This record gives sequence, structure tokens and C-alpha cells, in this order.
Amino acid sequence: MADFEAGIIRTPTEDERKEFVEIGTETPVNKFLSELAKVEQKFVKEHLPFDAQCAKYDFADEVEKVEKESIRIYGFVRQEDVKKMKFGNLEKYGDMGRFTVVDEYEAFGQQNINGIRTQVKTGWTIKYVCKRNHGVAVFVPNEEYERRKKIK
Repeated sequence: MADFEAGIIRTPTEDERKEFVEIGTETPVNKFLSELAKVEQKFVKEHLPFDAQCAKYDFADEVEKVEKESIRIYGFVRQEDVKKMKFGNLEKYGDMGRFTVVDEYEAFGQQNINGIRTQVKTGWTIKYVCKRNHGVAVFVPNEEYERRKKIK
């Protein structure tokens, strides 16, 4: 008989079950990153800056705060406290008031014109910096860039 078959097996208590983390289940961090990706994708489609880095730092700070409070109350981190966390409005990380334009430059792409590879201006890259000094670069196609210039 193999060693692993000779182990003692017992049913876990209710208190032990509360702290079990099932493998393959969605964690609060995974839920947050999934929601963040959805919101960020919306801003990417609109060619607008989004500060995902600040959102991740703020979420990590919030997790740390919840864990500290859980330790103070129970003496350990209760998983249900972390699971109850709310993300808040992630759209605020795309607010234009968070950003300052640092640089704008033309973006070029390769096109095959009459069998010759040629550089063609496809749009503009706009570099932003958030209040915490994280850099964000956004590609804006020619048509969208011109439309925005007319509005200003």
C-alpha cells in the first residue's frame, strides 16, 4: 500500500470550511481585474486615456485595509471579508481631469502601394501623464484626431 493511501481522512468542521478556498473559483482580485479590463477596453475603443495602474494600486490599498481590519477584529484574515469588497466606479480612472498631455506625435504604419512598402501616416499618438505620474499613450486615428481638433 502506498504512503498517501494510508493517511487519515476526516471531515472538516464548519469553521474550517469557511476558510477553504476552492481551486479554480473566481477570487476578488480576478473579479476586479476582469471588471477593470472591461472598463479599460471601453476607453481604448474610444481612443481615450485610462489609468489602470492607479486603479490597481487603489484596489491593493483597499484589500490591505480590509485585511488589517479583519485581523484586528478576528485575529486572522477572513476570506468572506475580502470577498465582500466593492470596486466602486472604475470609470473615474478615465476622467480627463486626471491627465495632462505630455506629447503628441504622428504615428506611421506600413502599407503596400503598387508592390512597394511605404510608410503611411495612420494617426497620432498622444502621451498623457496622470496625477501620480503614470504614463499612458493613446493611439488616435487620423479622422478622430481631426474631429477632436475641430471641436476644440
